[in-house]
Amino acid sequence: MMWPMKRIQRWVVILMLLAFLLGACLPTVELAPTRTSPGDLPEGTQALPPAFTSTPSPPATRTPAPTPDLPTLDQRLGLLPAYARDVAALQDATRYWIEIEISFDDHAQSASIDGRARIHFINPLDERLDDIVLMLWPNNEQYAASMIAGPAVIQDEVVEGSTIRGSPGLSFDLPRSLAPGERVDLSLPFQVEINPMSGLSPKRMGITEGVLLAPTFYPLVPRLIEGEWQTGDAPPGGDTTNSDIAFYQLAVTWPADLSLAASGVELDRDVAGELAHATFISGPMRDIALALGPFLFESRKVGEINLQAWVLPEHSDDLDIMLDAAEIQMVLLGELVGPYPYVELDLVDAPGAFGGIEYPGLVYVGTLGGDWIIEPTVHEVAHQWFYGLIGDDQIEQPWLDEAAATYAEALFYEEVSGSGRGTGFLSDLRSIVRGYPDPTLPIGLPVGEYQDQFEYAAFVYLKGALFFDALRNQLGEAGFKDFLKNYFETYRYGFADALGFQSIAEETCSCDLASFFALWVYEGGRILELE
Repeated sequence: MMWPMKRIQRWVVILMLLAFLLGACLPTVELAPTRTSPGDLPEGTQALPPAFTSTPSPPATRTPAPTPDLPTLDQRLGLLPAYARDVAALQDATRYWIEIEISFDDHAQSASIDGRARIHFINPLDERLDDIVLMLWPNNEQYAASMIAGPAVIQDEVVEGSTIRGSPGLSFDLPRSLAPGERVDLSLPFQVEINPMSGLSPKRMGITEGVLLAPTFYPLVPRLIEGEWQTGDAPPGGDTTNSDIAFYQLAVTWPADLSLAASGVELDRDVAGELAHATFISGPMRDIALALGPFLFESRKVGEINLQAWVLPEHSDDLDIMLDAAEIQMVLLGELVGPYPYVELDLVDAPGAFGGIEYPGLVYVGTLGGDWIIEPTVHEVAHQWFYGLIGDDQIEQPWLDEAAATYAEALFYEEVSGSGRGTGFLSDLRSIVRGYPDPTLPIGLPVGEYQDQFEYAAFVYLKGALFFDALRNQLGEAGFKDFLKNYFETYRYGFADALGFQSIAEETCSCDLASFFALWVYEGGRILELE
């Protein structure tokens, strides 16, 4: 996630920080235009059975209707052929079948999502499980929305959810406890009411300049940590969701005069009168998002991948700038870190959505129409590797993805303009951190332990990127490249943590990095390179 100009505060150092985050101190790089070509669906894509392309679901009610048997489509369609085997390797991952209908009021100032979800969840613990939790993230303050869900049908019984204090989650007691490795089948209706975003208060979900942004718009199964559901609400300033890899089938009905972008691959589309209907299928993804608006669309091939851009007509001049930057970053990180396994990546024009926000297979870029386009684009694309493929706890250890994505901006500049441009980028970061009242703070604190969102950004994003550069110096050029690949292979589709990250680094260099990590990540302290 990137931060917008409207968060500026009175301290000089904060002004410098936000200037960086808005690109004020970083000139835009001119990229050569690239020819575009229409995207294609993977071979073997086929129309869905009638059972999944039927009439729209009725609005969510307090009385659950029986959920029909929905067809299980081939999730391999969401992956490039070389990675189709990943589906079988993740056969115990949670599966979602989601059907929604999106409607607007007469003036398009508010919207609603009426839906139903069916979820298959397998108990990963070595002990019996007595409940299941679903997170209703639209009730978090970072969303201009509200959500209700349930009751649920679980093990053929109707179960009311219980609210969790201090959490946007609902807890459902299982009628019969779940043995290790046993699967539970849960279905429930849900409804989301979505409001306009205020220009002074960026949001993750809401309506902005005629665009509906809807990430994690469905009940989401959180992670189990040491046998306990991760149900805490996310503090302001950082990202919100933590979830394990899952498989998604999504059916959407929406007003046909608008264009729809969503995580995953679109398999079919029908238009009947004023309504359109489409079905999407994902490869293994942590969560999904969508956007609906009066978009222009352009697609190009990056190897086998469909790179797709959705922009408002007034921002059409920025379309190729965003696509060019994203293409370079995708090729670069594919070579340095590991392959992007999905069929497509969507880039969505999202005015007011911070500077940008990452979701698997789809990113929001909130800065089109201005001078700061490249940095948010390459930062959010980098999150497809650091967060999407290599998971981490975005609330407790956010540096693992945010610092990496910020450093990927430096790697991008090295690729486009040479090492001097990358060094200049890092020098700007170093000046900002050096000017902070206490530059000794570590980068490894949870979001909520930093004094405010500006301190969080200064240390997790900026000092965090400088940590990656210092690690690169510790490991050497060849060692750092080996580390990135080892890290990716170890945690692809999994969840990394700081100790695991350190362990991979030490294995790569056959050296002890305990004091190095203590100084930068865990404890903090005086760093001569920042003075």
